Amino acid sequence: MSAQEIDIQQFLFTDGAASFDCLFSMRGDYELSLTSRGENPKFFLFAVSDDFQLSTYLNGDHFANLMSVLKTHEMSTQGFSTSRFFQSLDAAVPPKATKDRVPTASQILTLRHDLEERDRPFFDTWIYWKERGPQKENLKKTCTVLGPEAYAFSVKNRASSKWSAVDLGRSWR
Repeated sequence: MSAQEIDIQQFLFTDGAASFDCLFSMRGDYELSLTSRGENPKFFLFAVSDDFQLSTYLNGDHFANLMSVLKTHEMSTQGFSTSRFFQSLDAAVPPKATKDRVPTASQILTLRHDLEERDRPFFDTWIYWKERGPQKENLKKTCTVLGPEAYAFSVKNRASSKWSAVDLGRSWR
C-alpha cells in the first residue's frame, strides 16, 4: 500500500449470513474496523501491528456483539471459532491495494463509529488556538479522515479541523 501511496482501503467481508464493511487504515496507528451491515450495525475496531499482524482479542462485549451479528436470520453460531472467523477475514483482504477502494470522507465516517461528529463529513476550515491546541478526538478524526499530512499540520499549527454537514468544496491545504 505504501509503495502506491495508498494508506486506507475499504472492502467487504461476508461470514455466513452476516456482511461487514471493512476499513483498513495506515493513517496513524494501523487499524482494521469492521461495521456490520443491517438495521443495527455493530462496530468492531482491531489494532494491527506494523508487520500487519491483527490483534484478535475479543473482550466479553465485543464477543457478544459479534455473536449477535453472526446469529443473523436465526443462523446458529454453535461451533463458532474465533480462529476460523479471523482466518476467513484474512482471506477476504484484497491482496493488492487499489485507488478505487479508497473511501471518501463520508464513507469513512459511516464506517468508523468511534469518530466524533460523524454527521459532519466535510472539511470546512481550521480553527487556530493560541494556547490549548486541538482536542484528542479532533486529532483522531483529522488523521483518520484527512490523513497524516493534515494531522501533522494540525499539531504543528495548533489548529482544530472544523467540519460541516454540507460540502463546501474546501480542502484542508
